[in-house]
Amino acid sequence: MAKKKYVVHTAVISGFFMAVSLFAYLLISHHMSMPDQVTQGRAVLLSNGQNAIERIKPVGNLFMELPAEVVVTNASISASTLPLDGAQVFNQSCAACHSSGIAGAPKLGDQVQWKTRLTKGTEVLYVNALNGISGSTGVMPAKGGNALLSDAEVKAAVDYIVDKAKTN
Repeated sequence: MAKKKYVVHTAVISGFFMAVSLFAYLLISHHMSMPDQVTQGRAVLLSNGQNAIERIKPVGNLFMELPAEVVVTNASISASTLPLDGAQVFNQSCAACHSSGIAGAPKLGDQVQWKTRLTKGTEVLYVNALNGISGSTGVMPAKGGNALLSDAEVKAAVDYIVDKAKTN
């Protein structure tokens, strides 16, 4: 019985080593032929007469043009950007502070708050509105914080506010 186990174990171990040897042989022979396969594959690529620049050039070109509708739409937008009047500028940019008195801003139409400012003259108000002001009475950013406004639009808003301060 012991002799039979010895023979079985020997056969299993020998079979295992033969299988590992066969696997190693196939693996090594495969890797030994790789350079030949790479060379052959490269030769096929290069044999058609194209150089690398010709092989990697773009397939097509992309041309981008604006459709006529967009051009017309843009033209209508630029035509509709007319200067705003004083009331419009006030409502869009100035009302946030001058309606409620935020940051010391004198309220629209409040003659008491505007009295000292009006005595300095309209030109001083224009300069302060255009460049901004920071003082003991409050803070105002340049152009009321809306850099897209033109100087004429800011001056129109100042005129609107001054007119409201004088009439109330």
